[in-house]
Amino acid sequence: MNQHLGQQFEDLDRRRGAQQRRFFARQPKRIDNVLAQVVQRRGYAQVRAAGERDEAWEQAVGEVASATRVGALKRGTLEVVVAHSLLMQELTFRKEELLSKLQTALPDAGIKQLRFRVGQVG
Repeated sequence: MNQHLGQQFEDLDRRRGAQQRRFFARQPKRIDNVLAQVVQRRGYAQVRAAGERDEAWEQAVGEVASATRVGALKRGTLEVVVAHSLLMQELTFRKEELLSKLQTALPDAGIKQLRFRVGQVG
């Protein structure tokens, strides 16, 4: 009988431990972690980064920025759409200078290369 009672206490203690682990495993999440997940899932950080790229591009290029549009940044290559081939040729000549200015303005963006293509702007 004594052994049976001891076994029941062990079983009860094991169940209590399992319940505690399950209860304490689901503690409230910190608000900064929740907000970071929301920003990441909704893409708000990408929108802000795109706006910063647009501003940096306008400062680097100057007055011809109105005839260009900054595209996507993929694997370190920033795509820029230009209105016509003459402008594309001019920007190609200035490619190293523009890349240097963009890397200085946006050090965390990881821009390693520029690619120009002719297309619809605006």
